[in-house]
Amino acid sequence: MAVVGPDQKLYFSQGAMTNLGVIGLDAYELGWLRRLPHSHDVPGIDITLAGRDVTTPDPFSTTPGATRVTGGFVPFGTSTAHGQRVPAGLPCTAAVMRCDLDGSNLELVAWGLRNAFGLGFLPDGRLLAVDQGPDDRGSRPIGAAPDLLFEVGTGRWYGWPDYVGGVPVADPRFAPVRGPQPTFLLTGHDSLPEPEQPLFAFTPHAAATKFAAVPVVAGPARPLAGRLVVALFGDETPMTAPPGHPQVGRGLLLIDPADWSAGGFKGGPELARPIDVGFAPGSGDMFLLDFGRFEMSDEGVQAQKGTGQLWRWADWSDFVAAS
Repeated sequence: MAVVGPDQKLYFSQGAMTNLGVIGLDAYELGWLRRLPHSHDVPGIDITLAGRDVTTPDPFSTTPGATRVTGGFVPFGTSTAHGQRVPAGLPCTAAVMRCDLDGSNLELVAWGLRNAFGLGFLPDGRLLAVDQGPDDRGSRPIGAAPDLLFEVGTGRWYGWPDYVGGVPVADPRFAPVRGPQPTFLLTGHDSLPEPEQPLFAFTPHAAATKFAAVPVVAGPARPLAGRLVVALFGDETPMTAPPGHPQVGRGLLLIDPADWSAGGFKGGPELARPIDVGFAPGSGDMFLLDFGRFEMSDEGVQAQKGTGQLWRWADWSDFVAAS
């Protein structure tokens, strides 16, 4: 996601290379580690590792039972040590950065947002990010981690890879099914900025993507001006959560920045996988981009050809459910 700020800088997000800091076999199964030169995460601030390594089967070896040991912020198959320092890099992963409109003068805005998929400025100049949280998969799985809505501020840390919404990953609420409870990947947290608190937490695995603020225009939607319409792509079970996880997302959410309360919609277009939303300049009509019918399975992606759609929804305010 990229957006031009009030300062005429280009703000953009870069997601993490991993689920929660350690390259695991989920990267191999998704194809990145198998097909592409696969780097590791690069921190936006200086960090110190706790030496938490993970042993996995070696997908590249022909020797039965071969394994590899991998730590955080290093290439697959590389171990780490307690107290090992990793310097900040630029560009980095799991971050929001900015530059001049010609691409020069790159600088870090904030670090520790796992995947700020949606990024945008409110009319009052605040920068918001929809951060897609980690999943119950890979070498460092975590359970029931929500997507989060943050206000992004310069120099702040948003917790990844050791906190979710200010809560340590070792909290029992995040107990995974596919592996042991994660512990801190980093040490020396006192030297890092305090993890930021979210403005809003989405249902785990709802996959909040992009958002748009309702404009101030004449018409029935005027009383809703300033509220955020957020697209919820929906879960990708069984890739991101164990089989049997309830189906969530696949719709829209309306968030009021006055108190960060949320409401839904009681009708409207039949959406399969909404991924983006916006409003035309000077218009209260909502435009919705639906990715189409798309599900994950044990055999991989199951996508239905020709089901993606672009909607123009004029009377959407008639379908807003009570908060």
